[in-house]
Amino acid sequence: MPPFKERLESFVGGLLSSVRGHDASLFTQSAPFKDHPEPTITITAPESGPSGSELKLHHTPLGENRFPELHWKAPSNAPVVAEYLVMVEDPDAPLPSPVVHGVYYSIPASRNSLLPSDFEKIGGEGDLLSGGFKYGANRMKSVWGGPRPVMGHGVHRYMFQVVALSVKVEDEGGLLNEVPTKAELEKVVAGLVVMYGVNSLQDALANTEQYKNDPRNPALRRRKTTEQQ
Repeated sequence: MPPFKERLESFVGGLLSSVRGHDASLFTQSAPFKDHPEPTITITAPESGPSGSELKLHHTPLGENRFPELHWKAPSNAPVVAEYLVMVEDPDAPLPSPVVHGVYYSIPASRNSLLPSDFEKIGGEGDLLSGGFKYGANRMKSVWGGPRPVMGHGVHRYMFQVVALSVKVEDEGGLLNEVPTKAELEKVVAGLVVMYGVNSLQDALANTEQYKNDPRNPALRRRKTTEQQ
């Protein structure tokens, strides 16, 4: 029999399975985006596939908790971009608003991708990362909080949102904490949004062979225990 904690989590997750779909509260649905109703930046995730594909085990805390490689492309007639901002949110968490898994800003306009190697903290430099940009606050109080939804709650979507800005957010001066929150960035980017794009990747680990056979999978541990009895 599974440990009580796992059984309780699965029970609660099942009860709350219909509490999801907080898309209207995503970063790119906030007031600064009112003049940009549709995404125009195309985002691809080579490791997973097109929007709607599954994240891999190594993108999660059950694996290496590694940020998935992202690439983006602006339309040919796009206006001048000063820098990019990337926000990753889970709108399907059983909470009143989406869970923030990653916030990255001051991404140079010359960049059109994020690589797993970009997310190492640079010692003594506050919120600066090895990729030459900064990170903001997520729910896990980490640089990247990989997917680990509540057991029994079902598949969650993770919205990778790339936002192009007309002005560098630090040029706005004095409006951000050292590790800024989603709410702070919403205020700072008002009037600065040029365009944006969204790629929705799913966490369906329980449906993958990789997860089913991973030794950290509680179901696998229970199955091995049963076989040994």
